[in-house]
Amino acid sequence: MRNVLVTFVAVSALVLGLAVVPAAAQNARALLQAADTAVGASKVNRIQYTGTGRISYLGQNFTTADDWPRVDMKSYSQTIDYGSKAAKEEMVRVQGNNPPRGGGAGFPINGEQRGTTFVNGNYAWNLNAQGQPQAQNDQAEMRQFMIWVSPHGFIKAALADPNATVSDREFTGAGRNLRVVGFTAMGKYRATGEFNAQNMLERVVTWIPSPVMGDMQVEIRYTEWKDIGNGIKAPFHIHMHQGDHPLVRGMNYMDVTASDVKANVEIASLTVPDAVRNAGAPKVNIQTTKLADGVWLIAGGSHNSIAVEFKDFAAIIETPLDDARSNAVIAETKRLIPGKQIRYVVNTHHHWDHLGGIRAAYAEGATIVTNELNKNFYERVVLVPQSRTLSPDRLSQFPFATTGPGPGKLETYRDRYAISDGDQSVISYHVEGFNHAGDMAIVYLPKSKILINADMGPPAAGTPVENVSPNSVSLYNNIKRLKLDVSQHVPIHGNPSSQADFERTVGPAAARSRPAGPEGN
Repeated sequence: MRNVLVTFVAVSALVLGLAVVPAAAQNARALLQAADTAVGASKVNRIQYTGTGRISYLGQNFTTADDWPRVDMKSYSQTIDYGSKAAKEEMVRVQGNNPPRGGGAGFPINGEQRGTTFVNGNYAWNLNAQGQPQAQNDQAEMRQFMIWVSPHGFIKAALADPNATVSDREFTGAGRNLRVVGFTAMGKYRATGEFNAQNMLERVVTWIPSPVMGDMQVEIRYTEWKDIGNGIKAPFHIHMHQGDHPLVRGMNYMDVTASDVKANVEIASLTVPDAVRNAGAPKVNIQTTKLADGVWLIAGGSHNSIAVEFKDFAAIIETPLDDARSNAVIAETKRLIPGKQIRYVVNTHHHWDHLGGIRAAYAEGATIVTNELNKNFYERVVLVPQSRTLSPDRLSQFPFATTGPGPGKLETYRDRYAISDGDQSVISYHVEGFNHAGDMAIVYLPKSKILINADMGPPAAGTPVENVSPNSVSLYNNIKRLKLDVSQHVPIHGNPSSQADFERTVGPAAARSRPAGPEGN
């Protein structure tokens, strides 16, 4: 999961003056210098926040209308070195009393989940379970940008922008008037900050690229500023949203209450590991395996897709992650099934890692098949061909992008949706009794007896009964409910396996979890 400290602004966007004039720049500089005096930003070379709070799993809500699933942070620490453009973030997550509904890697949490992420200039990495660095250089730019919207980083970066602007914003009925500074960081990211009468930064609003949301408006709120010594103040409460939209409710991402904030303390080295420095940018990898006549597994990354050939057209099950991955899947499907239009793309559920490529499929002209619970969000937010300035995708670059609907269609269903030519069929079934996602589908190919699922396993053959995930038990129960004749399981995450292995491994766990009594025996 990408740990980005961001959150939502209210439905009405901040509108700053479009004309940049010297007087505006001078006024902005005067305000920023006053803010610097108030909090001592120019005195801060390094800063470390330590505390507790909560954090959410972005893009993993139970339905598109729910808030992100959240967990508690037993401990949290963020260290920033402004001079070297480096930062380190550490957290220990626990489930706490939060509802176990929704998704995300390792959610719901059993025990403790540790995470450590780094950025140093153009390099980013995390530590795996064994404490070894894993390159994430594609996230370096975003993590570096978040340094410049931190409490003191905003003032530093805005002072460095000669084109920074300032305007007034009145909160009607609240008797408050805030001054709003806007600037551009790293040549592309627009950020605004609201300063109160005491010249304290209260809120930062910015936009970051998202495969699902486009130029995603985000927000950070800084409150409870306190003196930490040497003329420096810092906020002891930070609240963040990410993923909000005028048509979507407020989405809480992170909330931190600091127990201690220290400035200019010695910090552990943030040196880039050699393995990270030599890793380079990640590449899209495609590996194809034929599963049955007219059915291919398109793997090679964290998420799989399946291409299916029909008499007069082709279909893809799942276009995940982003435009790059899904365009590669589309190209591979055309290579495997030449001369046939990709008429359908079947989406298993709305979680962003599984949804991120449907705009590419829509631009291809495919009909997107998904559960009816997703209709409003997909039509009004995801598939709208609006401009995406931070990271343009295939759909946003079509000439019709500002004048009409996209080339594809959206078809939804409640319980079952079938695509068939009389010989080959692909059938989507809504999954019941599943806490991961309310719109989840399993996809069945009756001709080859292949069952495709996302985030439900199967577990490795021979997994101890106590370690079998409830998600796999739910898959088992839905297979029985639907009376599906399955020979092979093909997961969106992982490798294909047999139904025999699935029965031997998951059957005992399903029997143990079945309620006692006449209906459970």
